[in-house]
Amino acid sequence: MKLFTKSRFSGYLPFIVVSAFIVVCSLPLFLVLASKIFDTVTMFSELDKTTPLHVAIPEIRPPHLTPWASIGGCGAGGSGGGSSDGIKWIGNHVGGGLIDVEAMMKLSGGENFVNYSMPLRLSGKPFQNITAAITIPLINFKAAEVQYQSNREPEDRKTGGFGDISFDVSKSFGAVGQFSLMLSLSIPTGQYDIARGTDRTKNLLPVSLQMGSGLYNAGLTFSGSRDFENGILLMDFSLSYPFNLSVSGENRFLDEYFQAYASRKNNKRFYYHYKMYGENDLGGFTPASLSLGAFYGYKGKPRLMHSWGAVFFVPLGVAWIHSEEVGLYDPKPDPDHKAWSAAIIYGIESTNLRYPIYFAISKPIHDKTSQNISDPYDSSPMKKWDGP
Repeated sequence: MKLFTKSRFSGYLPFIVVSAFIVVCSLPLFLVLASKIFDTVTMFSELDKTTPLHVAIPEIRPPHLTPWASIGGCGAGGSGGGSSDGIKWIGNHVGGGLIDVEAMMKLSGGENFVNYSMPLRLSGKPFQNITAAITIPLINFKAAEVQYQSNREPEDRKTGGFGDISFDVSKSFGAVGQFSLMLSLSIPTGQYDIARGTDRTKNLLPVSLQMGSGLYNAGLTFSGSRDFENGILLMDFSLSYPFNLSVSGENRFLDEYFQAYASRKNNKRFYYHYKMYGENDLGGFTPASLSLGAFYGYKGKPRLMHSWGAVFFVPLGVAWIHSEEVGLYDPKPDPDHKAWSAAIIYGIESTNLRYPIYFAISKPIHDKTSQNISDPYDSSPMKKWDGP
């Protein structure tokens, strides 16, 4: 009985850790608002009924702008989160509010695809050097040409919906808060088993057209900054580590797609509480990754800030994709896997009296994809670094 209890507890331990992290990130945002509401209610409740109430109309002034020299620490003037395109909000921002709201619309496209997204980021400072935030991917739209096999005609597919929510908490340190350390976690709230077609010929869409990853993703980011008279230099180093959790202790598609595998009780791909690697329940695998970014922001004119940056991204393994056939558990190496990728970014922020506006453009660069045509399950060619 003791062994059974210990096994049950160890199975749910990752959920306890993940839940605690989400509470740590989300609770400070509510505490900031609750404390201000409580102070306001207390102030009015302490007023005596006979006490005259004087209403003074304050002088209208422009919102406070964060001084240039104080930009640093968490994100160092940039948003706490990043992305594969390398775009990161760098600027003065408008300070003074309880909750910072950032809505960044993104549009990317190529020869046979187009993606549009607008994540909403809410952040607050429960303490002077600590920032907690939540990023909600409200709007996502993807369209691409899909060809499952070379002997089949390509088809146009479109998807849209809600993506994976992420939380992060960071602490700035140093003499002037020029360094920061951030912990982040994304949870699989976006759908990742979107399929198209008829009942007889339905196929799962590729990973690039799915709304979510089906994985938890923990991240650790170290940031540093250095101020100059009319500029700032930013450096970021990040580690991303995907993993998977299951409350029920089994693959979530076992009854829907993979009924033929239900008898494999000892196979951890179908019966598990946690996987300390990035394999989702369809068989897709996302490796851990490292990224290094450098940005320079220049403020030569009032209320304008130009920024230039570069990001280098390296996965620590080869990504695998799920089978397009519904009901078949047959993952294989991703033919579009990139051993390395980079992005060059230019951005400009215009800060008016009420809110800042940021515009950026990113140019991706990556190595040539390689694949063993004779053996689609051979991942060795994809591990090699090739030129762009």
